[in-house]
Amino acid sequence: MLQVFLALLNTAQERDKFTRIYGEYRDLMFYIARKYLDSDADREIVVDAALHGVLRLLDTIEDPVSAKTKNLMALITRNKCVDLLRRRNGSAEGSWEETAEQAVLPQGQGSELSLAIAAMSEAGRDAILLRYYYGYSAAEIAKLLGISKDAARKRLERAKAELKGLLEEDER
Repeated sequence: MLQVFLALLNTAQERDKFTRIYGEYRDLMFYIARKYLDSDADREIVVDAALHGVLRLLDTIEDPVSAKTKNLMALITRNKCVDLLRRRNGSAEGSWEETAEQAVLPQGQGSELSLAIAAMSEAGRDAILLRYYYGYSAAEIAKLLGISKDAARKRLERAKAELKGLLEEDER
């Protein structure tokens, strides 16, 4: 599978970066896919789709082997699992919370902000993390999540309001 992805890249630097990402996070991606999907074929489809998504964002990834990249890979894979289940009119079974605590939340997990982010809805948490932790623009988030730019902006707007409400609730 790796050779197919490498053939899509133009420079040796891109191929090297993608090879490092693939080698470092492939097992994590399958681990996450196992939490959602029963079929090995479905897991392959999801990991393949997630890796295709990474190709589109490759130039925005600064360090291929970092906690930030690991978190991004986990988030992309989880979203692809949920997308597949939704297309089949199913629901995302299994708990993302334990993975989120270990692989998606920023460092300093005990902080008030991190705890509020963990308490957010899944869509809100993803939007906040992609925008403010990973630094993606609304347009990049739209591309990553497979939604329109307007939907990405609206999701960010709702997520900020949700986070503000959770933080204000904690102050009381």
